[in-house]
Amino acid sequence: MKKVVVLIVVCSVLFFLGGCSIKKTEELTDAEKFANEYSISKKNPFQYATMDDVLELFENKSGILFLGDSDSEWSTFGARVLNKVLKEEKVSQVYYFNPERIKNKKGEKFQKICELLDLNEDSSLPIVYIISDGKVIDSADYLVHEDSSMDEDSAVQLEKEYLDLISEYI
Repeated sequence: MKKVVVLIVVCSVLFFLGGCSIKKTEELTDAEKFANEYSISKKNPFQYATMDDVLELFENKSGILFLGDSDSEWSTFGARVLNKVLKEEKVSQVYYFNPERIKNKKGEKFQKICELLDLNEDSSLPIVYIISDGKVIDSADYLVHEDSSMDEDSAVQLEKEYLDLISEYI
């Protein structure tokens, strides 16, 4: 009986101590949430954007917008490459929006975003947009083909595309 009580006490203490070191999801910063979602460094410039935030960019604002879906290995690949470029170029903020999570809602705001970003059923993620004074001035999407791969050569090619795109913004 003593062994059972000691085991329960030890387990309770370990559980309590383990729980103390874990941040609740609500307490995580956007960078930390994005890092968890895309398996990248917690020091990243990604900020979650709502539909209203995206629409606000088109009201004479400027910024970089990353559309991706962490359930897609291609978006994860793109996020990792983009994060590397952003770090090298010292970009401090990028808006992140996942259209897949709300695609079924087909509301007026979502339709407006699709129109502004020229998104349709055939659009594939990830896509990076440069928005200046409320207008898309350029974008880069990683077109996935049957022969596409996520090897080093593809990463270098995508890194160059993203670097060219980000250079326009800076």
